[in-house]
Amino acid sequence: MPSKHLWPALALLATIIVWSATPSLVRAFALEAGPADSIVIRMWTIAVFSLPLLLWLGPRIDRTDIKSFLLIGVIGNFGYYIGSNFGFANLSPGAGGMIYATSPLLIAALAIAVGAEQLSLAVILGLLISFAGTLYLFTDGLDKGGDGDPVFGGLMMLAGCAAWAVYVIFARPLIKKYGPLKVTLWTSMLCAPPSLFFANGQTLHTFLNLSQGAVIALLIMSLIGTLLSVNLWNYAAGHLPPTSAGAALYVVPPCIALFGWLFLGEATGAKTLLAGLIILIGVAVAEFGKSFKLSLKEQT
Repeated sequence: MPSKHLWPALALLATIIVWSATPSLVRAFALEAGPADSIVIRMWTIAVFSLPLLLWLGPRIDRTDIKSFLLIGVIGNFGYYIGSNFGFANLSPGAGGMIYATSPLLIAALAIAVGAEQLSLAVILGLLISFAGTLYLFTDGLDKGGDGDPVFGGLMMLAGCAAWAVYVIFARPLIKKYGPLKVTLWTSMLCAPPSLFFANGQTLHTFLNLSQGAVIALLIMSLIGTLLSVNLWNYAAGHLPPTSAGAALYVVPPCIALFGWLFLGEATGAKTLLAGLIILIGVAVAEFGKSFKLSLKEQT
């Protein structure tokens, strides 16, 4: 009989694969449509697909959970989209992916802050190592994307990763209560209204004049990169410990760099790779340190 964690683990693996390839599409779409218009177009496209599914599933949620849905939908989910969109518009996929490597530690830090986890020496050491790698990345290792501002892009990526930590930590009880699909659909729908703050007089014109490649990228990002992958993530996160699910994210950065090279021909510089390696070492120290400590407790 398969382990109860087998299907969640497979869902997590599928999510990691999709999220490794999606940033290249995000970057290509943002460069054509512009980062602001691309947010509006993408959020409303996702909402168009989400609404009928939500009506079919049944949109009802308890009034006591409205604030939690707003938190993870607007701050967590939409905050991540803003950060990643502007981040990848100003950075190469490799550089953005290396900053993305900070996600597991930001998740762990927030879990500690809200009392979901205990602070340990391994986490402290991991945070320090990753901070050093991030600092080096910002000072000497950011590969900018075209004419973009790499520092601005890096800060936006960090903000997006912090927002995603909010989503991961606070979505877990809602996933257990309502199921992954309803949480995915609601949090996707909640991204559409605030995206209008990024709209301008050219947004509709930009949408109507997208190239065929951009339309294909938009559909892939919306249906697979968002609705399918976030639902798979929510399913996995609902059955796996938050930090275990978060730790799997450190596989994504090198894969993002690989897909960026394959799809966009944008190679990642040596300094960016070195900074990313330092960040990943910090993540590994924190995660495996906790796992080692837990195994010792189980043996005693």
